[in-house]
Amino acid sequence: MQVTERPHEAPRWAQWAVVLASVMLVWHSLGNHSLFPPDEGRYAAVSGWMAEHGNWLQPLLRDHLHVTKPPLTYWAQALSIRCFGHEDISPRLPSAIASTLTLLTLFAFARRTAGALVAMLAVGLLAVMPLFQIIGRLAITDPMLTTWWWMAICSAWLAMSGGRRHLGWIAAFWTSSALVGLTKGPLVLAPITIVAVWLALAGRLRDLRLLMPLVGLPLAIAPLGFVAYGYWVTDPVRALEVWNFEFVDRFTGVSLHDPWWLLFLVFFAGFFPATTMLTLPWFNMTFARAWACLRAGDQRALLLVAVILPLLGFSILSRKSPTYILPLAPPLAMLVAGMLARWVDGSMADAPAGIKPPDVRHTTAIAMTGVGLLLPGAAVVLILKGLAPAWATGWTLLWLTLPVIPAMIATWIMLAWWPMRERRLPALGVYFAAMVFVWIGFHHAEDVAMDVMGARPVAQAVAVETRPIVVYRLRNLTIDWYLGRWLDAVDVSEDLQAWIDAHPDGVVLASDGDLAQLRSKFPDVGRRLEDRQSFDAWPLKKIVFCDVVR
Repeated sequence: MQVTERPHEAPRWAQWAVVLASVMLVWHSLGNHSLFPPDEGRYAAVSGWMAEHGNWLQPLLRDHLHVTKPPLTYWAQALSIRCFGHEDISPRLPSAIASTLTLLTLFAFARRTAGALVAMLAVGLLAVMPLFQIIGRLAITDPMLTTWWWMAICSAWLAMSGGRRHLGWIAAFWTSSALVGLTKGPLVLAPITIVAVWLALAGRLRDLRLLMPLVGLPLAIAPLGFVAYGYWVTDPVRALEVWNFEFVDRFTGVSLHDPWWLLFLVFFAGFFPATTMLTLPWFNMTFARAWACLRAGDQRALLLVAVILPLLGFSILSRKSPTYILPLAPPLAMLVAGMLARWVDGSMADAPAGIKPPDVRHTTAIAMTGVGLLLPGAAVVLILKGLAPAWATGWTLLWLTLPVIPAMIATWIMLAWWPMRERRLPALGVYFAAMVFVWIGFHHAEDVAMDVMGARPVAQAVAVETRPIVVYRLRNLTIDWYLGRWLDAVDVSEDLQAWIDAHPDGVVLASDGDLAQLRSKFPDVGRRLEDRQSFDAWPLKKIVFCDVVR
């Protein structure tokens, strides 16, 4: 099995500086802003209930069995809440730890198999990707899923290197696969599918036996099967309902059908700047050469399959979420890092026939200049037209966008230094430092915005309310998280009418959009509600307290 050739090594101090800066970004300002609705609030509220009541096998949401995902994420968050209390950072800690492990695993694997320069570049690229930097810090399943998924891919390569069995890495592969299943259900099959397709393309499918799938696959699926059986025994009707909604509906699109191209758009925007440095068929290489790369059976081919196959697979689903493709980030970062390393050490000049190396300085500079001009320009326009959000008073919105300017300037430095080979690595270092500054600025903007739009002020108002309260069609479970208890909730107008009749002195909590729709479609119900107080909410709506009137 071919092993990637190693370019010259990067300075050790530079390696650890990049690793430390990358890890620092994951943890910077992690607990300084409220949880984001709806997903962070939902996971935190369910995990908080689990931590308080100690029922680790039956996650509940507003007193109903909540089995949309296997319990590993809830277990990790509940343990964190028990250890560190009911704080914003507590449910995010497992995700931050997972993202840190992803960075460190990427560095260790790339350094072992491709050299220190590739490892350093890969970690730097991964750390500044928008999807990794935003989703990787949220209290949801995908950061943990990405860690186990990437560990499985790394273990598969190490288990099969040299064409013989490495029992330790085989065990690591199936353990990681089992953790994938306990994090996100049917994706337990994703790692072995990626490896099988990689081997099949190389005409070596028989080598799959080196991973001992007849033993490993049943053992990897068994924990998920145990959990699924427990859910079924507890509430078979609810379990079947969730199964149909979470899995069948994602393929059939009964309730929602997202465009097929959505995840491709997320891919190119969410994995910037790596996506401005890709070697692509038709653009940089012939299709024949691209097919040959996929069939090579080497490490690059495995990484390519680990990026392309899930992207195509998730795009087939009718219901799509940008978070789905987060596991593609580490293999993509390592692929692009390998290309950048060849630019740095000068070997890119010896590119084989059929490949035109991507000119990363121009594509990155054009993209970053566009961002650097567009964001501050848009902020100025919004401010002058009076359209800036209420939380961004004065010229606040403009100041919050200015950190993109140094990154734009850094790409111009890359343009100037790139012709001198000895300055290419320093140029990339300047750009990485500028992108770190961008994300520190983004974290500050996040703190400022969520200080106003977070659910904590709403929860404080609910906590002092003495009258009965019901939530109407509001999926903002961050309110329940901050309260530490479930709120009564209704989703249809008939149920709301019945609640109002039973609580003539009650209070209804709803978003401004849902209230407008209620008053338009069901005026008899809407007339019973009188707006009393409103709060800014994420992303661009208000949560309204309504008194019930006769």
